[in-house]
Amino acid sequence: MKYRMITGVLLAFTVVAPVRAAVSVKTSIELLAEISTSVRVYVNSKDVTNSAFSLKLEDNSGYMTATTPAFQFIGNASSVSLSLSGPGNNELISENNDRMRLNTTWVRVDGGESSTSFGYNNLLVYPSLSDVPDLQKGIKVRFISSQRTETYPLGSYSGTFNVIVTPSV
Repeated sequence: MKYRMITGVLLAFTVVAPVRAAVSVKTSIELLAEISTSVRVYVNSKDVTNSAFSLKLEDNSGYMTATTPAFQFIGNASSVSLSLSGPGNNELISENNDRMRLNTTWVRVDGGESSTSFGYNNLLVYPSLSDVPDLQKGIKVRFISSQRTETYPLGSYSGTFNVIVTPSV
């Protein structure tokens, strides 16, 4: 009987699997972040990137003129280049299909002007709007009718010009 009891206890130990210590495993997570050049365009402290704002031409010394507010560029580029594209022949068209041709110029920060037929290069890009020293200073676009106001038929004229902003790394 004594042997049977010892045998039963021994059998019980052989049937139960040995207890093993917990083994840790690991999974690696490899991360990759690619930052692309990004620039936002601000006018009057408002983000106008990929959108539009309106400008009304007014009679000034016999010509229809308007100048945009200053453009500010915010982002991670070192600088930007600008080009201007307009409707065919830079013409605004009235509801009666009358046409008003416009001449356009870049108005530089120093107040000088240059033709928009050529791009404007190396404009500063700031990390944030609060880093811009003077929100009133920046590149602008001036529009002026190619002929005197009285040579155009009455009506409302409209058209869309695009400022294309190309960042530099």
